Order: sequence, then structure tokens, then C-alpha cells
Amino acid sequence: MTRRITTFDIAREAGVSRTTVSHILNEQPGVHLSAKTKARVLATARRLGYVPNSAAQMLVTGRSQSIGLVFPRGDLLAIDAFIPMMIRGLNEVCRARGYRLVMEVLRDPSDDQAYLKLANSKRVDSLIIINPRRGDRALEIVLKTKFPVLVAGTSEGSGKNTIATQEGLASRRATDHLISLGHRRIAHISHASLDYVSALRRLQGYRAALKAAGLRYEHSLVRQADFSLASGYHAMKTMLNEHTHPTALFAGNDTVAIGAMLAIRESGLSVPHDMAVVGYDDVPSAAFACPPLTTIRTHAYEHGKLFAQAAIRLMKQEQIDSREDALPLELVIRDSCGAKAKSTSRTAAI
Repeated sequence: MTRRITTFDIAREAGVSRTTVSHILNEQPGVHLSAKTKARVLATARRLGYVPNSAAQMLVTGRSQSIGLVFPRGDLLAIDAFIPMMIRGLNEVCRARGYRLVMEVLRDPSDDQAYLKLANSKRVDSLIIINPRRGDRALEIVLKTKFPVLVAGTSEGSGKNTIATQEGLASRRATDHLISLGHRRIAHISHASLDYVSALRRLQGYRAALKAAGLRYEHSLVRQADFSLASGYHAMKTMLNEHTHPTALFAGNDTVAIGAMLAIRESGLSVPHDMAVVGYDDVPSAAFACPPLTTIRTHAYEHGKLFAQAAIRLMKQEQIDSREDALPLELVIRDSCGAKAKSTSRTAAI
């Protein structure tokens, strides 16, 4: 059985004390050592194949070297295609910087101590909270503490420690695009209930586009889905059965849009000839939908990387600039909207 490499081995090989090795490997604050010594110790650790003992490291530093990613519900990994892409970017940065990514599910949304309990559990050094809900009391409470919390996505209030995008503006651009193609009866299926801030912002963008074009907002043309393909399918099916006669659809995410397109086809209608469709996110399957889906590109993988970088900075007590334009969003025009593109697809900045 191979013996575990210890800090004693590194100290002996690097010609320094074990205390010096401990200070360097644990990034002990307030300890001043030369860059040459740090480089020699770190190179020795890599050469020997040193793997830190996480329990011992936590005793020394008080840190778990873990970042907690909190989901509002456990099934999002299976039904929301944006999430796995975002996690890939997040995990890539965590691994490169020596942190573990711990995924947690908010078991009881009504528990206003939920996030605080996670923060006090000592299992994570920072929290990334995605898809915040409106009026989330638990979020308000934990943000008032000194614990490092990043809100990943549009939130209510001051936007403290927030990285988001201009969802309302992007949704307005998507709806404007359908209006520019001559559509006047444009439906909207939100990707989630309006308890979620992101769903509300996308609905507001849709409504703003209608108002600017002098078009009436009609409740009969609006439905709420639940992140999944099936929910998009059933929402569209219900709308078509009620004979509301939309000629276009802006869906709150691509998964919902693709589910809705199946319902449209099953009703004997064609996309885009009878109904144009625009989605949101540009998940990998969007380009391979039938027909290929026009959508808002949100850069999920890059979002994940930004979230991890910001969470690590907060954990080190560094300031982050709360932003609602963290990444540029683009309208990707494909066949589902009926626009006559010069190539298979093209993009337009929001």
C-alpha cells in the first residue's frame, strides 16, 4: 500500500520547516515568506504528489475548501438544460483553484433559516444561490450576515453580491424580433412560476415589447410552465385547445420552447409557417431541434465560471462588483422564427 505523502516529507525535500510548509499550503494570512520559498514548497508538493487531508486542513485553517451551490429544487439537474452547462464551468474553476463543489437542495422553501443553517454547518466556506424566488426571507437573512453568499441570477432588492444578466432587455429583444416579422398575436410561456424573479423579468420584457409596439397584452396568450419539456408541451397544448390563435411564441427557456413545438406539431400546425417560436438560453439541443430554435444565447458555461470566481473572492473577503450585465446576451436567429437568414444561423447582440 502506497504511503500518504505528508507535510513532513515536503519540508524535508524542500529544506524548510514543517511550519513553513503549513503556512504556504494553507495560505495562512499575515505570514510573510519569500516568493522563492513559496515556489519551491509548492513545486515539491506537486512533485511528491501531495494530497491535503481535508479534515486536518479544516482544523488548521477553519475552512472546508468547499463551495456550496444551492438549488431551489432537486429535479432541476434533470429537467433544466441550462444547469448542467453552468455547473461544468463552475466546477472547472473550483477544481483549478483547489475547492470542492458541494451541491445542496433547499428542502423547505418556507424555512427562513434555511440558508443560515447551511452557512453555520461549517461544511462550506461560501454559498452560491441560484434561481432566487421573490420575497425570499431566508436569502434576506443570510445576506445580512458576514458569511460569503453570491446570488447567481436576477434578485429583488439591492442586488448585493449579485451576478446577473439583463433578462428583461433580452426578453424584450426576442419579442421585438417576432414583432418585426409581422406577428401581432404573440404568446408567452414562462419557464417557471412567477415566484421566480427570472421568470417575472422575462415576462416584463415581453410585456414591454408589446406596449412599445402598441399591442394589447392578453392574459389568454400567457401560460406558466415548470422548467421542463413536459410543462412546455402541456402549456402550449392547453393554449391551442382554447383557440386563442397565437401566430408566435416567446418561451422563457429552450426546454419549454422545444416541448411547446411538439404540441404545435401534434395539433397539425407547422413551425414556423403557422407559428414562429423563440426560446431562451441556447442550450446544446436548441440547434438540433426540429426546426432549429431561434433563441437568446446566455453563455451558461461562462456564467458558471464567473459564479465560482466571485464566490472565491467573497470567501477571501474581497469585494465584488454586483452586476446585472455580467455577460452579453445575443439573439441567435435560426429556422424556428421564420426569418430569412443568409446562413444557417446568425447572432445579434442585445
